[in-house]
Amino acid sequence: MQYICEIPEDRNADRRVFGLAAGSIAVFIYLFSVVYFDYIWCVQMSKFVDFDVKTITAGDYTIEFELNKGHYKHFKENYWDETNPMGEV
Repeated sequence: MQYICEIPEDRNADRRVFGLAAGSIAVFIYLFSVVYFDYIWCVQMSKFVDFDVKTITAGDYTIEFELNKGHYKHFKENYWDETNPMGEV
């Protein structure tokens, strides 16, 4: 035996309003979450930049490269002045 589900017209309107309210609340929660996480990300990036500026070291401005013995010997012969503490480079 089969029976068709019949919903009274007055209850059908209530279901539509409830569905609209539930959908609106879900969209609001989603948008609030997206905005909140974006705000937290921006705050953390600002704190990271502030921390990076406060902790500047000499390593931020130095480079390292390898020299072979021939380059160093050429430097010592042509540019090094032992009487000058800064050298002639």
